[in-house]
Amino acid sequence: MRKSFGRRLRSAALAASCLGASLSHSAAAAEREAAANQSNPSTSASSPADEPLQGTADDIVITARLRSEGLMETPVAVSVLSASQIGKYNAVDLTKIGELTPTVIVGNYRTIGGGSIAIRGISSPPTQVGYEQPVSVAIDGIQSSSGRVATLGFFDLQQVEILKGPQALFFGKNSPAGVISITTAGPTDHFEVGGRVGYEFVADEFMAEGHISGPLTETLGARLAIRFRDAKGWLHNDAQAAANPFFPAALPASSGRLPGPRSRRVGDDEKLARLTLAYDDDGAFSATVKLFGLIGHDQGGGSTSQNIGPCRDGWPRSFGVVDPFGECKADNHVSFSNIVPAIADRIPALNGDNRSRGVNKAYTASLTLKYEDDDFSLTSLTGQIFNRYRSVSGLTHTVDNALTTYENTSYRSFSQELRLLTKFDGALNFLLGAYFGDTRDALYNHTNFRADLSYNPMADQLVTYVKDATLDGRTYSVFGQGTWEITSKLELAAGARYTSERKKTFNQNHYGVNSALGQFNTLATIYPSSTDPAPGILAGRFKDSNISPEVTLSYHPVPGSTIYAAYKTGFKSGGFGITSPLQTSSTIGDFDFNSETVKGFEAGAKAELFDRRLRLTASAFRYNFRDLQVTTYDATAIRFQINNAGAVRQRGFELEAAFKASSVLQLHTAIAYVRNRFRNYTGQCYGYTVPASVAQTAAPPPGCSFVTNSSGGRALTASGAPILKAVLDGRSPARSPDFSGNAGFEMTLPAADRLEFGLTGDAFYSSGYYASDSFAPSSRQDDFWRFNASARVGAEDGSWQVSLIGRNLTNKYYLLFAGDRTGGIAAPLTISEQRGVVARGREVMLQASFHY
Repeated sequence: MRKSFGRRLRSAALAASCLGASLSHSAAAAEREAAANQSNPSTSASSPADEPLQGTADDIVITARLRSEGLMETPVAVSVLSASQIGKYNAVDLTKIGELTPTVIVGNYRTIGGGSIAIRGISSPPTQVGYEQPVSVAIDGIQSSSGRVATLGFFDLQQVEILKGPQALFFGKNSPAGVISITTAGPTDHFEVGGRVGYEFVADEFMAEGHISGPLTETLGARLAIRFRDAKGWLHNDAQAAANPFFPAALPASSGRLPGPRSRRVGDDEKLARLTLAYDDDGAFSATVKLFGLIGHDQGGGSTSQNIGPCRDGWPRSFGVVDPFGECKADNHVSFSNIVPAIADRIPALNGDNRSRGVNKAYTASLTLKYEDDDFSLTSLTGQIFNRYRSVSGLTHTVDNALTTYENTSYRSFSQELRLLTKFDGALNFLLGAYFGDTRDALYNHTNFRADLSYNPMADQLVTYVKDATLDGRTYSVFGQGTWEITSKLELAAGARYTSERKKTFNQNHYGVNSALGQFNTLATIYPSSTDPAPGILAGRFKDSNISPEVTLSYHPVPGSTIYAAYKTGFKSGGFGITSPLQTSSTIGDFDFNSETVKGFEAGAKAELFDRRLRLTASAFRYNFRDLQVTTYDATAIRFQINNAGAVRQRGFELEAAFKASSVLQLHTAIAYVRNRFRNYTGQCYGYTVPASVAQTAAPPPGCSFVTNSSGGRALTASGAPILKAVLDGRSPARSPDFSGNAGFEMTLPAADRLEFGLTGDAFYSSGYYASDSFAPSSRQDDFWRFNASARVGAEDGSWQVSLIGRNLTNKYYLLFAGDRTGGIAAPLTISEQRGVVARGREVMLQASFHY
C-alpha cells in the first residue's frame, strides 16, 4: 500500500508540475498573443466556443483568507458552489450540499449532537452533546462547530465555499479538517422579487420560497426571504399496534399496549425566514445585519434511524424479542411506535400527548460593521446562534420502544471578532484580529429503559433516570498574518493563532430508579473526581491553550493562476461529552476527552488555460492528526465510551477540472484520493457477548481480540466474562472513503421566442467505508455510484423557469452514520445489531421559479 500510495502521490506531483509547466507556457503564449493583437487588432475577436467558462475566476470571489480574492489567486484548496449550482439540484441543507462535493459527508442525526460533518475523512461522531465537529460551518461569517448546524435548512444562498484541510488562522475557532462557509444573498441595488415552488414525488413533499429585495433609501437596502417545506416522508413506518413485551405486570396491560405508528410515513416540515438590512453610503463605513429563524417539526429523534442488522433470521430483536414488523437492511423502511400511554402520562413535559414527535427551533443573528479607506479596513463581526431540539421517541429502533426518551437539548453561542487588514502600497501588509466566544450546551433527559425493570410502585414511576447537564465554554483567541510581496508574482504569507479554551460541566440525576437498575440512583452518591463535592453532582473543569502557525508561499506565473506550498496546523479543543447517563460508578474520566491537533504540508496549483476555457486545480497533502476524538456506544452499559485515538496519518491528492467544450456544453470532473490510517489506537469492540462459561475457549469476533491480563491470560470482568478490544492500527477512521469523485456536464440550448433549454447530468462515486466508529461488520458501506440529472426550460433572461430535478436516480440507500443499537445484544456469541442513518433515496422534483 505504501508503494501504491507513493505512485499516486508522484502522479499528483506530476500533475501539479504539468499544470505549472502549462502556466509557464501560458505566460509566454499570453505575451505573444498580446504582441500579435497590438499589431493586428482584428485577430482579438473570439467565437462563442472560445468564450470563457461560465463563472470564471473574475466572477467567483473567495473569502477564505478574510479578504476578497479571485478563485484562481487564492492559495487554498477550496471548492465553490454557486447559487445556480445549488438551485439546479435543490441543495437546501448541509447533507445535500455535501453530496455535491467529493470527500464531504454530512449526516443529520437530529437527536443528541445533531450531526456529523466530514471533509477528507476526518469527523467526530454525532452522539455526544459537547463534541465539536472538526469541520466548522460559517454562516455569513458567524462560525459554529456544533453538529446541530447539520439540522438546519439553508436557502436563498449566494455562494458556498468548502475549504479543505486545516483552517486554523482565519476562522473564529480552529477547524482541523476544514470549513464550510455559507454566504446568503444580500440586498440588491434595484427592486427585485423572486420565488419558486416545487413538488417532490417520492416523499410527497411540497416546498415554496420567495424573496423581495431592493433599496429602502439611497443608503439602506433590505432583503426578506422566506421558505416553507412539508413532506409526508420518504421513510415508511411498518409498525402496527401490538402487545408490549416490556411492561410491568402490576399495571393494567391496556395502558402499556404499543399503540402503533403516528402515520405510515415519517414526515417533517419546516418554516424559515431571513431579514437582511445593509447600510452603505458609498463612504468609508458600511453595516449589515442578518436575522434568521427556523421552526421545524418531525416524528422524534429516533424516527430517521433504522436497523441495519445483522439479524440471525432476518428479523430484528430487542432484548431477544422479535419485532415482527421490522427488517435489517438500509432502505426506506423503519419500525417504531408512538409512546406507550402509561409512560407518556408520567413524563410531565408531554402533557399526556403520546405522539412520537420533535420540534426544532433555531435562530441566528449577525452584525457586520466595516470601516475602510485606502490604507486599511477594520471589521467587527458580532454573532449569536441558538438551537433547541425537543423530542420524544423510542430509541431501540424497533416497535417495542423499550428505550423511550424525552430529550430537551439546546446550544447557544455568542461570538465577537475584530480584525484589521492593511492595504499599504509597499511590499508588506498585515492582518490582525481577536476573537471571543461564549457557548452553552444544555441537556435534559427523561428516560425509560424497559418499563418491566424500571417500575417503582412506591412512587408509581416508570422512569429509569432524569438527567440534567450543562457544558459552558469560553474561547479567547488572537491571530495575525503578515504578507510579503517578494516580487509582483511571488508572495510569502506567515501567521499564527493563539487560542485559550475554558470549559466546565455539571451533571446531575434528579431521579434514578432504585430497583433492578440501581446504578442510576445517584442522589446520594459522592463523586471523588467531581469539582463540586455535593452529593449526586459530577462536575469538572477543562482548560487548554494552543498556538497554530501557518506559512504559505505562492507564485502567480500569469494573472489568474497560482502555484503554492503551505505548512498548516490546526487545533480542536477537548472538553466533556454530557450525553451518557450518570451512574453510581461514573467518574469525570468517563466524560472528558483531550484536544485534537493536526500539522502537515499541502501544495497545489490552479489556473484557467486555453483562453480560459479550461479551469484546473490540483493539490497534494500530507497531514498528521493527533488525539482524534472518537466515541463508541456500549449498549450493555447504556453509555458512550469517549476516547482519543493515538494518531491518524493522512496522505492524499485532489484534482478538479471544468472545460467549455463548445458554446452550449460545459464539462466538469473531480477526483480525490485520501488515505487516512489510524496509528497507536486501540478502541472498543462493537457489541458482542462472550459468556463466562466459555471465557477461555471462545474465539473473538472479526476485527476484535481479547484483553490480556498480567499473566498473559484473558482479562475478565467481575462476572467472569472476557473483555474485548479492537486494535485499529492501519484502519481508516469511520466515514473515510479512500476514493471519491464526480463527473458531469451542463448543456444550455437557445431556442426561438427567446427561450432557453438546459440539461445537466452528474455521476458521483465513493469507495467503501465503515459508518460506525466501532467498525461493526454490518456498518460497512460498500462502494457505490449516485446519479443526478435535471432538465429545464425558461426565458433567456431568467425571468421564469420550469425544471425537473432528479437526485440519486439510482435509488442508492447508503450509510451516513451507524452505531450499536440498544437492545441489539441478546444471544451470546452474536454480533450486536446496528442502528444506521441512511441517505435519502431517489428524489424527483418538479419546480417552477420566477425572477423579476
